[in-house]
Amino acid sequence: MPTPGAYAERCLALDLGTSTVRLWTPATGTAITAPTVLARLEGDRFVAGHAALASPADSLASPADGSSVTWPVRGGVVRDFFACVQMLRLLVADLGLPSDPTLRVLAGVPATATPRQRTMLVAAARQGVGGRVTAVEEPLAAALACRPDATDTDADLVVVDIGSGRTEIARIADGSVVAAHHVDETGLVDLIPAIADCVRRLHRPRGRRHRLLLTGGGAMTPGIAGQLAGLTGRSVTMPADPSLATLTGLRLLLTG
Repeated sequence: MPTPGAYAERCLALDLGTSTVRLWTPATGTAITAPTVLARLEGDRFVAGHAALASPADSLASPADGSSVTWPVRGGVVRDFFACVQMLRLLVADLGLPSDPTLRVLAGVPATATPRQRTMLVAAARQGVGGRVTAVEEPLAAALACRPDATDTDADLVVVDIGSGRTEIARIADGSVVAAHHVDETGLVDLIPAIADCVRRLHRPRGRRHRLLLTGGGAMTPGIAGQLAGLTGRSVTMPADPSLATLTGLRLLLTG
């Protein structure tokens, strides 16, 4: 894990989710969120994020010319590279961030992503945002957003990131992910037992407090924290805003 505050110069944090992309820069001072979507309009023009969803149907390019609305990220990984690059360029341009090869970019990547998926995400961020891109495993960033849990060496910490399309379960030890599983999109009735089963399969060191950190948009689902506490025997905590946990951790790494 990079040292917190290691990139306090011109920087950008990027959490590229399946349904929502989140960005932060010192210039904005707050999280910028937008739907992870790109729309192609008549005349071969593109719009991204909220503008893409708000585009009237009669302004979209003809379906005969190819898909007019694209969601380039699925399961937390890039599925349409060129659409992802175009979307990021438009979103960054909306922030008024000029192209800068010295820009430090931290991009969250799923801990269970394959090397190819990780490389594609980093390449999309580099081409879409510019600058020097470093990938950080999302459970590490999320754990950092809850400093007491992340730095308690006497605690066995498991992060459960409940996202759109994929839920990731990762055990954190000594500042790194030592084991990780994922559960693909499923209904809530099946999801909770599947998460609990993954947590139980992770190594459980003796003599430590066993903690479970819930992050991601799905963490706010009513009752899910109590059910997972009962099924896993772990104390469950959540950051103030679980959907921003990864972005918050990336920001802390950038600025300290």
